[in-house]
Amino acid sequence: MTFIDSFLAEHYDELALDKYGIGKRWESVLLTPRFVTSRHVVALVFAAGAAVPSLVVKVPRQPGENDSVRHEAEVLRQLNTGAEGSVIGVPKVVTVQDVGAHTVLVETAVTGAPLDPRLVAADLPGAVSAGTAFVDALPCTQAAASNEGWYDRTISDPLEALTGLLSREPGTAALVELTHQRLAALRHAELPAVVEHGDLSHPNLFLKPHAGLQVVDWERARTDGVPGHDLVFYLQYLSESSDQAFDRGSQVAAFDKAFGPGGWALAHLAGHLDVRGVDAALVPLLVIATWARSAATLAYRLAGQDGTADGSEKLRQAVASDRDFWLWRHAVEG
Repeated sequence: MTFIDSFLAEHYDELALDKYGIGKRWESVLLTPRFVTSRHVVALVFAAGAAVPSLVVKVPRQPGENDSVRHEAEVLRQLNTGAEGSVIGVPKVVTVQDVGAHTVLVETAVTGAPLDPRLVAADLPGAVSAGTAFVDALPCTQAAASNEGWYDRTISDPLEALTGLLSREPGTAALVELTHQRLAALRHAELPAVVEHGDLSHPNLFLKPHAGLQVVDWERARTDGVPGHDLVFYLQYLSESSDQAFDRGSQVAAFDKAFGPGGWALAHLAGHLDVRGVDAALVPLLVIATWARSAATLAYRLAGQDGTADGSEKLRQAVASDRDFWLWRHAVEG
């Protein structure tokens, strides 16, 4: 019996797990993280013989690295207890508890067909519609007039953290400086704060008939996010999937097709910004900001892997090969 199975058995009655349909003889399947930036071990919990899971359990890979698990739980609770009601298509928290040095998060499983590149390519308009509706429904958490300091909080500070992590890479510092130059007009814009998932792409997405997009893995989420960020990220994923763009060069080409002059994604993004009350003239700057901010999350996802010559080289390679870093550089320099 695994650590996760033992936890579920010990807390079965306390958490009333029977109401989630797993029975007393469930089966758990561990998903082994394959990305250098992955920070959790994830288990899917199935009722015996079931084809779809009922619960998901997340535990940090390293003891004591519990902040992201607790953060995900807090974001999901806010989404499911907000003043406007629950957001359709997100998991619900069953419990979050400390067990020794680990924090264990148990949440309901979302179901549906994985929105993988094959499914996107089969129905691009349907995928665009489902994703746009989902992002439109994510709540605003602060009005534009009172969202002071948003630029420093969501752009400057994360980029500064990335520069600190890559202090031996002067090219990164130069790219950050150029980014701020490009975004000069955005710095003083008034923008509302929104809930932001931060990673709207496969394997975090599922399509459920009559229920739209279902989204998992909220560890990178923010409740003070930037309008348009999620939709830019999502539409880029769709553009890559539609073109079967799986190498960095073709992903950059997919970006140009979606967000370059006359790009097919621009009208969708402008429409979403209108819902948020944001001037569509800011579209090009918000696209740049999306990839700068997304690449900047490498600062915390790669934290702890430097400190030695070998660690520094791994850091350099991880950043140099990162898709979001490529798109950031291309958006700023192109």
